[in-house]
Amino acid sequence: MAGSDYHFNEKKIVSIPSVLAFEKALYQAGGMSPEDAGCVARCLVEADARGVYSHGIQRNSLYFNRFEQHGTDPAGRPGIARQFGATALVDGGNAMGMVVGEYGMNLAIDLARKYGTSAVSITGSNHFGTCAHYLQMAADAGMVAFVWTINCVNIMAPWGGTQRQLGNNPFGIGAPCGDKPAVILDMATSVVARGKIVMARKTHSPIPETWALDVDGHPTTDAEKAYWGTVQPFGGYKGYGLTLMNAIVSAILNNSSFGPDIIDLYEEPGKLQNSGHLFQVVDIRAIDDLDAFKQRMDDAVDYIKNGPKAPGVSEIFVPGEIEANNQKKAQAEGIVYPVEVLEENRALARRYGLDEALTI
Repeated sequence: MAGSDYHFNEKKIVSIPSVLAFEKALYQAGGMSPEDAGCVARCLVEADARGVYSHGIQRNSLYFNRFEQHGTDPAGRPGIARQFGATALVDGGNAMGMVVGEYGMNLAIDLARKYGTSAVSITGSNHFGTCAHYLQMAADAGMVAFVWTINCVNIMAPWGGTQRQLGNNPFGIGAPCGDKPAVILDMATSVVARGKIVMARKTHSPIPETWALDVDGHPTTDAEKAYWGTVQPFGGYKGYGLTLMNAIVSAILNNSSFGPDIIDLYEEPGKLQNSGHLFQVVDIRAIDDLDAFKQRMDDAVDYIKNGPKAPGVSEIFVPGEIEANNQKKAQAEGIVYPVEVLEENRALARRYGLDEALTI
């Protein structure tokens, strides 16, 4: 669950407006337009506010390394390469994945408004953050959405294999509610996202032995050994099957990188990712009254949450609810950060000459 998978030593609370201002200024200093810098800032800070620290500002140094090594173009622009009715192919232009992702989802929403449903395939992109961000965009527009994306590094062996040949390719499904937060499933096809291992490595924290195997194929609680090893698929062969099908629809479909063409986002910052995504959207109003659907969703959430609880369980949650609760708390109280992440970002800000008044 978001937030509970992280161990912080020394912590500091920072307000959301302060982090947003810092992030926007930082990415503008890195060569992005104010609009695009604001997009990246929203995505990263939203992830942290939701307790998904693996996809928040701890990735700044990684992204800036790619800017500096020309692996990602901070001034890149996505555009429509091909369109046929409710379907479209977007060329990401090697822009930041968040910029490409918002462009693609906005296009998918517009097409769904016209046709009732849409499918937008995206190539030439980069790591785009959380699936949840784009699912929430669709939910806010009164739509159900499906998001698929190829991972940024091969870290999973096929079921029965020993070599890192696949990513733990994430996917997500989201639907709006009425009085309740949208129900949003955002998950990697491994036991946990690799970003959580990266975060544990950065904060020198142990990890559960169920997360990953070391290079010799042994379960490990050492984040450093896990980083160089393989992650475990969730559900055994089922997780492997799902990650492969995800790769087919998000990457093989549009000729994005797959298999041996996948670079290591962390260790090969100067190489192009050519990441692929697929956004599928259904306009609820094409099927039924939107308010009636939202009421049914509220009723469904109540039905699930009011079911009998197992011993020791105080509350049943639906997908995305814990993250929504975290975000609401962060909006009121600020985001809790480990000092290691803040110090790393302060050093990056100094290197780019950022005004000390904006330092977090």
